[in-house]
Amino acid sequence: MNNQLQATRDYHSVIERAAMDPNFDVDKLERLVAMQEASQQRSADQLFNEALSKAEAEMSVISTNANNPQTKSRYATFARLDGEIRPIYTGHGFGIQFNTEPMGEPNVIRVVGMLSNGMAQRRFQVDMPIVTQGIRGQDMMTRTHATMSAISYGKRALEIMMFNLAIGDDDDGNRAGGSYRPPAPAPAPRSMDELTDPHTGEVVDHVDPFRLEMHEGQTWAAFIEPLQRYLKHCRSIAEWDEWRLLNQDLLLKLKETKPQLFRLFEKNIEAKHEELTK
Repeated sequence: MNNQLQATRDYHSVIERAAMDPNFDVDKLERLVAMQEASQQRSADQLFNEALSKAEAEMSVISTNANNPQTKSRYATFARLDGEIRPIYTGHGFGIQFNTEPMGEPNVIRVVGMLSNGMAQRRFQVDMPIVTQGIRGQDMMTRTHATMSAISYGKRALEIMMFNLAIGDDDDGNRAGGSYRPPAPAPAPRSMDELTDPHTGEVVDHVDPFRLEMHEGQTWAAFIEPLQRYLKHCRSIAEWDEWRLLNQDLLLKLKETKPQLFRLFEKNIEAKHEELTK
C-alpha cells in the first residue's frame, strides 16, 4: 500500500510541475492525468478486492429459515441473510445501496444493488418477475404485494451474488470436522391450515390483519380460504374483530349472494371464535 501511495504522490508532483510550465504540451498533460486516474483506479480496485476477500472468508453457509409452500422447498429470507452478514461486510468497510429501475415489461422489475467501500464500487442487477398468481394459477397476492415480494427476493439474490454466499441447512459443525453430511430434504408442508405471509409466501406464525381483495374472474374460494386461515390463527378476539371489520364489505356480499357458502364459512370458524371468547 505504501508503494501505491508513493506512486500517487509522484504523479501529483509531475502533474503540478507540468501545469505550472507554460511551455508544457497540453496533450502530454492530459495523458499524465489519465495515467494518474488509471493508477488510482487500479489501487482502489485492488484494495476493494482485498477487503472483499477478507469479508467472504468470514462468511459461512447461511442456514435456511423459511418454507416456500409453492415449490415445497426451504430458503433463507433476506432478513436472515442480511442479518447474518451485515456485521461482517460493514466491519470491512462495505455498504450496500438498493434501487429499482423500470423495465419495458410491465410484469418485470429490475432490482439494482451497489456494493461500495468508499474507494470503489460495483453494480449488480437482477430482473425479477412480478407474480400475483401461484403455480396452479390462483391469485395469491395483490400487485402491490407482488411487487414488494419481487424486490425482497431481488435484494436477497443480489447479496448472494455480491459475496458468493452459500445457502443450506446447518450441519451442526460437521463440515469443519471433515465429515460433511448433505442437508436433509425439505419437509413437506404441515397442513392446509399452515399460515403464509401474503407478501413473500413464507410460512409464518402470524399475519397482521389487512383487507383482502377479489379480482375479476376469481371465485369466492380465493377470498374465503385465506380469510378462514387468518381467522383460525388469531391470537385474540380483538384481532378477530379487526379481520372481520376490514373485510366486512366482501363478507356482506358473500352473505347476500351465496348464503349457503357464507353459513359454511361461519361454521368452519365457529370453534376458533368460541375459543377466543372463553
